[in-house]
Amino acid sequence: MHHDAPRFSLPALPPAIRFLLVANVAVFLANMVLVGRLSDPADGSGFWFAFSWNGLWEGYGLGLVRLVTYQFTHSFRDPMHLLLNVLVLWFFGAMVEARLGVRGTLRLYLIGGAAGALLHLAIAAIQGQASVPLIGASGACYAFLLYATVLAPRTQVLLVFVPVPLWGLAALLVGLGAYGTFVEFATGTAGGVSHGAHLGGAAFGALAAKAGWFVAHGGADAGAGWLASWRQRLAARRQGRTQQAAAAREDRLDAILAKVKLQGLGALSPAERRFLEQQSERSRRGS
Repeated sequence: MHHDAPRFSLPALPPAIRFLLVANVAVFLANMVLVGRLSDPADGSGFWFAFSWNGLWEGYGLGLVRLVTYQFTHSFRDPMHLLLNVLVLWFFGAMVEARLGVRGTLRLYLIGGAAGALLHLAIAAIQGQASVPLIGASGACYAFLLYATVLAPRTQVLLVFVPVPLWGLAALLVGLGAYGTFVEFATGTAGGVSHGAHLGGAAFGALAAKAGWFVAHGGADAGAGWLASWRQRLAARRQGRTQQAAAAREDRLDAILAKVKLQGLGALSPAERRFLEQQSERSRRGS
């Protein structure tokens, strides 16, 4: 008997998340054409879109725009970083936008990313490395992750093909970020990952969800409807796995009974006898 295995699928792509993904990819392609001038130019000509303490004061204050531009900029040398950010935005952004709508989702992205940049700057300044440029959407991604976690902490996600609750994934990633920050302070050296940006974005996302910021008119109802649909899909998958297990037990029982009919009870192995006893007990319980 053939049964289809449960399949993982990404949620539908809502308007605000679609815009953010297109913007991130477009800036990445522009940076590729410019051979990294937006993020990490090899000739030392300046980081056009990257965020740093020095960059904030360029152009008579216009450098503040980099609080926004850095959030859409990724190194053209590392497309995997862009891909991971895109997947996080797509998956958790669908949950967020169902509650916040287009404007609220864009606000959470931009302000969450800015909060990440400011915490990054504070930690880097303490370490004497405030001039190190920051790029990437990770701060905003952590804001989305924590917002979604507060919204639906028991939602199941796959972590290396193992289903875990969303709160567990968030606790793991935030814990790793906190530990990475501790290591930087303990050793006096900073790695290539801005844990401060991650933690700043995560803190803002959790706060925004707890405080109910940015919720669009009717957003709570939309969020509840999306979550109800999400739970229905999870329930359908669990039901499918239950039906598969029941069908497998039925097939095995048929095979064992056919063996008894042909060869008698004495031909059964200990494992087959135990299985028959378990099925007999299951029948008495009516399960």
